[in-house]
Amino acid sequence: MTKPRLPSFHIVNLGCKVNRVEADTMAACLLAAGAVGSALSRADVVLINTCTVTCGADAKSRKEVRRAAKYAPRWATIIICGCGAVTVPREFKKGIIGRGETRVKRYGYPACIIEIIPQKPAALTRAGEVLGLAIPECAFDDAVVRVGKGFPTRVAIKIQDGCDHACSYCIVPLARGRAQSLPLTQALEQIAAQVQAGAREVILTGIDLGSYQDGAYGLEHLLGRALEVAEGFRLRLSSIELPSITDGLIQLIAASEGRICAHLHIPLQSGSDSVLKAMGRRYDRAAYSSRIAAIRETLPQVALTTDAIVGFPGETHEDFQQTLALCREMGFCHIHVFRYSKRPGTRAAGLPDQVPAQLMVKRASKLRALAKQLRCEDAQRRVGSREAVVYERRQEGRSESYYPVRMARRAHRGDLVTMEITGYEDGMLTVSKPYCQLGTKSLC
Repeated sequence: MTKPRLPSFHIVNLGCKVNRVEADTMAACLLAAGAVGSALSRADVVLINTCTVTCGADAKSRKEVRRAAKYAPRWATIIICGCGAVTVPREFKKGIIGRGETRVKRYGYPACIIEIIPQKPAALTRAGEVLGLAIPECAFDDAVVRVGKGFPTRVAIKIQDGCDHACSYCIVPLARGRAQSLPLTQALEQIAAQVQAGAREVILTGIDLGSYQDGAYGLEHLLGRALEVAEGFRLRLSSIELPSITDGLIQLIAASEGRICAHLHIPLQSGSDSVLKAMGRRYDRAAYSSRIAAIRETLPQVALTTDAIVGFPGETHEDFQQTLALCREMGFCHIHVFRYSKRPGTRAAGLPDQVPAQLMVKRASKLRALAKQLRCEDAQRRVGSREAVVYERRQEGRSESYYPVRMARRAHRGDLVTMEITGYEDGMLTVSKPYCQLGTKSLC
């Protein structure tokens, strides 16, 4: 007797770490419901998790929709979700003309999906359709385990979504809505579930992570409680805005003895006060510099990474030089460089003095060259020090300072061990033999 084939799915994810959490949650939900992952050409349901943060992200998302429409089986249900499905649904519907009936469904603001049901769905596809449509409701607060084959070794958990700050260039608040936080008890349950399943690094993510709040409890309280739910793992914060970094948070990281990674991704965006003001940022150049100095005083080995935008409307040569100078002063070990992208619906889209695209390309190239230099300098300063490293794959790991690490020997996937940094080659740290496994309360 032939064994019945299980419903299959294929997920395409684009965009930020929050999108990755949501895509992994979708996959875990589908697997738990009895579906299996497959290639696009054999999938009964295809989910495309779009990004709309830049024009380029929109273009990549549209390309993936067209690709799915072309190569997915004719009986497949295609589901388009994520930020692009909220902000520009019509643009994505154009890519699937002729595939079948198109429906737009909303699951409370701002969650939205575009669903393409084939004209002649098979029974198997209907099962996939039901599985897919359950996704938006579980993507935020379902403590589904995302550890094991097909998932990252370092597990991210979304504890916050949306943003109440209206930076003039940013379309994300229009796509994600107002700030909301996962209740403290649910956040702790999710962390405990992932650790018990084998995760040795848990990354806390959010659109505006520092705004996390559950009643009287903020991010500091959550971090402190999270360290108590289990032993043998470490926490990492994803991107966090400068005004959210309190003295208490820095002291908590310092006192955790490596259980909270001394790595902070603090968006800068520009080193020019006039540009920062036009962007609607909540700090100026002096405030950023002063805060970073205070962080380094408490955490001398902290790894600082950032985002920077070049070509914001009205950015002059002098403004750009100020960005270069401040980045040098801060000594970032990584800079994620963006070229300004005009997003309809944002205040910056109507500003005068839009910077020519060719000039933006040149400025981005110069900033990336500086970023490469700063990264090399920071890595060299770490030679001789010890850091905990999570083994990920193919003799490669990830250090506390967020560098990729070339492991000298094969370890077990997920191991978290303390190692001495011996060098920096081809963009990766090299390390010695491990000193010890992560202990009960601190690193050896």
